[in-house]
Amino acid sequence: METKHIPVVLGTARKGRASEAVALAVVAIIGAMDGHSSELVDVRDHVTSAVTMPPWGEGGADTVPTQWQEIVERSHGLVLVIPEYNHSLPGELKLLLDSLTTSYVGKVAGLVGVSAGTLGAARVMDHVRPVLNTLNMHVAKAGVHISQVTEAIADDGSFADPKTTQYTQSMVKEISALATALQTIQR
Repeated sequence: METKHIPVVLGTARKGRASEAVALAVVAIIGAMDGHSSELVDVRDHVTSAVTMPPWGEGGADTVPTQWQEIVERSHGLVLVIPEYNHSLPGELKLLLDSLTTSYVGKVAGLVGVSAGTLGAARVMDHVRPVLNTLNMHVAKAGVHISQVTEAIADDGSFADPKTTQYTQSMVKEISALATALQTIQR
């Protein structure tokens, strides 16, 4: 059986970001699932700052960040851990996503929305779907909403609520199944 590699993208570069613990919990869940592997992809490593020019210059396929492109191309799908800032996604995540075009075709993205409030980043998840669709990605219907993030992580780094682990596993299973189906169609 082929191992399905599903990287987890931590979508913010802010200092003190609470979503980092969420991303690490998701990486652990994926890594514990049979036939799956994962890695943490930190937007900080690919975008220098939300207020400066992206490291790939003025754009174009020949100037994309090659590490990010390699990660996307070897992945079976992606999980995006996205905190909600002002009802939208962090600028550095948008810069990273916009740095590629054709590498996303046929890839599946799962969404984990993170918020300090009670809505579990529902607005950012609604906002990012059309962006991902425009980039030719398929978005898993099963998403994970993390509300009150400071209470969502247990002392051992796992999710405090076992249902959140179950929701994450369901999302990963959907990513895997959909990505496998899409690979079959594209051959």
